[in-house]
Amino acid sequence: MEEKLKNFVRQIFKGFDTHVFPSLHERKKSILITFFLYFAIAIAVAFIIYEVIQRKYLFLAVDTTLLVVMLVLFYLLKIKNQLKLVIAIFVILICIISTFFTLTGGIESTGVISILLIPIPIILLLGKKKGLFALLFFSITNVGGYLLLRQFELHPAYGAAWIIRISIAFVIISLMALVNEYVFDQLYYRLESITGSFKNSQERYKNLAINKEKFLSLVSHDLSGHMNNFATVSNKLNTKYDKLDDKEKKKLIGKMSIIAEQNSKLLHDLLKWSTVLNESIPYSPKPIKLEKIYREVIDLFNPLIESKKITVFLKMKSNSKVYADNDMLSSVLRNLVSNAIKYSDRGGEISISSTERKNFMLVSVSDKGTGMSEEDLQRLNSFVSFSNPGTIDESGYGIGLILVKEFVQKNRGEFFLKSKIGKGTEASFTIPISE
Repeated sequence: MEEKLKNFVRQIFKGFDTHVFPSLHERKKSILITFFLYFAIAIAVAFIIYEVIQRKYLFLAVDTTLLVVMLVLFYLLKIKNQLKLVIAIFVILICIISTFFTLTGGIESTGVISILLIPIPIILLLGKKKGLFALLFFSITNVGGYLLLRQFELHPAYGAAWIIRISIAFVIISLMALVNEYVFDQLYYRLESITGSFKNSQERYKNLAINKEKFLSLVSHDLSGHMNNFATVSNKLNTKYDKLDDKEKKKLIGKMSIIAEQNSKLLHDLLKWSTVLNESIPYSPKPIKLEKIYREVIDLFNPLIESKKITVFLKMKSNSKVYADNDMLSSVLRNLVSNAIKYSDRGGEISISSTERKNFMLVSVSDKGTGMSEEDLQRLNSFVSFSNPGTIDESGYGIGLILVKEFVQKNRGEFFLKSKIGKGTEASFTIPISE
């Protein structure tokens, strides 16, 4: 109990500490209500001292009660962080006090001037809309009370000129408080916009740094490996040329040709991926019929499909158009179908399907081929480049699925990969449906 009391006293002297409130609006209101509570406590203490000297014990009891209420509100604000509750109670309390002063003439007919201060805390604490509603309710209550209680002796006799002056001053102060709140809102939204832009830039540069690391890792891993293979074969051909027969020479030259072709393809895809990372690749989404792209991809790989005697099943469960970049979507399907063919056995099966899911199309390419291990799946999810030989030793360079993931994300979709060794692989991705 003693420790809690010490903490409360520390909070009183700590002042305008607002770190517990996340938004700028809440921090502003916390500072304002803290100021108003300090102001109310100071006034209550001053009146208590005055009433002790004057021996006005009834008013002393009232002001002591008011001081206790303000301290309780301060406790709820600083210890319990009940900002909204404190604001609501404070606004209701000052409205009740001002209404009392208005309908009774106040202490020695001067307290009624407090009505002029009401718009400032109400609008600054509640905001424009809620503040105006509260002021309207306050005004109607006071006017209605004045008309109902005119016949009683305690009711003050306000003159018409005095009422007009008070009303004009009340409106002017209300307008000033509204202008202040409007200016703050404009500054707040501007600050939020700048903060949001800064956070986006920070996130973008962070992603660029991460992507740069991925890119350099791929270049060092894949390109250096292929170049080393090329150097090994060419060095053997150069140093042992006279000792090799024509068959071996032809074999080495053929191997160099294959490696050179792979290097060219790898460099092309690395360049393409780098343009994606730097956001310089054209992104032109439009409504697309998936079936058209399916047919184009199947026609492209038809020689390979026929050579491995693979059966392709096309399962279209939706005729809706998708909204995506045509080139990127074609590249995604080409890579997935190419992998499915590569890892399918002779006489195997490949299934290409599309199913509508709310606002997205789920596209899947599955095979019943060799499949992948859990370790290989984790490597893919970590953007680690690798490639396993196909069922008839087809080569690869391990960047295809990385490009697939980048292109799917670029088109506001998600990529999923399921695989089991000996069971096959299912690669799926979502793509937005055209409105």
